[in-house]
Amino acid sequence: MNQIYLLSSFFVTGLALFALKPVAVKVGLVDHPGGRKTHSAATPLIGGLGIFLGIFCVSALTPGLLAEYASLLSLSALVLFMGTVDDAKELTPFIRMTGHSLVALAMAVVAGLQLTSLGNLLYFGDINLGLLSIPVTIFATVGVINAINMSDGIDGLSGGLVIVALGFIGLLAFANGHVGTASFIIVMICSIMAFLSLNFRRPWKKKALIYLGDAGSTMLGFILAWLVIESTQGDNPSFAPVYALWFLAVPLFDTVNLLIKRPMQGISPVKPGTDHLHHNLLSRGYSVEQVVMMLVGVSITMGSIGLLGYSMGASDSSMFQLFVALFVLYFVFSDHIKAK
Repeated sequence: MNQIYLLSSFFVTGLALFALKPVAVKVGLVDHPGGRKTHSAATPLIGGLGIFLGIFCVSALTPGLLAEYASLLSLSALVLFMGTVDDAKELTPFIRMTGHSLVALAMAVVAGLQLTSLGNLLYFGDINLGLLSIPVTIFATVGVINAINMSDGIDGLSGGLVIVALGFIGLLAFANGHVGTASFIIVMICSIMAFLSLNFRRPWKKKALIYLGDAGSTMLGFILAWLVIESTQGDNPSFAPVYALWFLAVPLFDTVNLLIKRPMQGISPVKPGTDHLHHNLLSRGYSVEQVVMMLVGVSITMGSIGLLGYSMGASDSSMFQLFVALFVLYFVFSDHIKAK
């Protein structure tokens, strides 16, 4: 793809964010400090809108991308709209989950993008889903959406983790001749980087100027789920489904850990809280910047292990067993991360 288009996605997102900031303040689309939130000033929740505009504008100017990803962009706009309403009015978990499930259903039925096989995870051959394809697709999509949404707790973390996952998916897409997918991912990464330039803290910038918001994190989660399914299914997949676990390891570890432990403690698994991995690390005295760099580093390491397994031709089953073993270790010791 022409470098001009790549730069365009960065600058369109940047310009959109600066243009939307006063509008967000005027209409009240801001995140106010208080409760479990640690920021000190009202901050616009427009990151998702800016990223979407950057991706959409560049895709609209690229006929090949627009033709290939028109359905994704349309459904992403619905997720973005729901998230924006959630940011402004705070929807109930049931309404959010129902909305995301309906969008996932549209992806599976209308767009025809479904998880039909999980690969050979248990040494018994490919696990073909058959009639379970649509419900598993919905479950997996909603799971990824919520995993990314739950990682959006400190400045720069969610965007950084998404970029890492996109980087590995895009690399294997390009290596396997899926140039359209790789190009779309590059456009996405450039747009997210424009957002991070205003969101990630640095020594000379101690607070975020804008936030991703539920709109942005859920939209990015949905797009990630779409790209993972697209890249792992069909006659010419970029990689086996098990490698998606490695590319999304950090948000999946944190989310599944809490989905298991919260009910055991009598807590709703979808209730916002300060028991996430990044919160536990903050309680140890690490700064926001240090926590983000640590978790992005772990994400790169996990993705690299997956990429190494792919390059060496490791079996799906062995990579799945290793992944589960690492999760069990995290599950057992995660409570010890938090400062007493």
